[in-house]
Amino acid sequence: MGKTVIRLNGAKKLQQKLLANKRELAPKVGKIVAKNTNEMATVTKQNMMGTYTHGYSTGTTARSVLATLENGGLTGIVSPSTEYFPYLEYGTRFMSPMPTLHPAFSQQTVKFESDLNKLMK
Repeated sequence: MGKTVIRLNGAKKLQQKLLANKRELAPKVGKIVAKNTNEMATVTKQNMMGTYTHGYSTGTTARSVLATLENGGLTGIVSPSTEYFPYLEYGTRFMSPMPTLHPAFSQQTVKFESDLNKLMK
């Protein structure tokens, strides 16, 4: 299975303000990105520990979750690195999906947008 990538593109007005005040806002935005990336990784791990409860679950996928920053700290990436994670997240024809990353993403998106909107005020 291929690598799953989820991108969050903000509203044009927010993007324009960030670009116009890039030097001033970049460090503040970087802190927001880092905070939200780490929180999303934590929630993803918690979701995994609560969702993957079958007898064969060992916690390997939860331990494989990495939170990294790129693009000078302006891009946050949360990625489980086990080969079989996509099968757990999306299911197969033999197994129902057990989503853990997407619920964390949905929850964190609201917080991230709120944090950025506070910065813009």
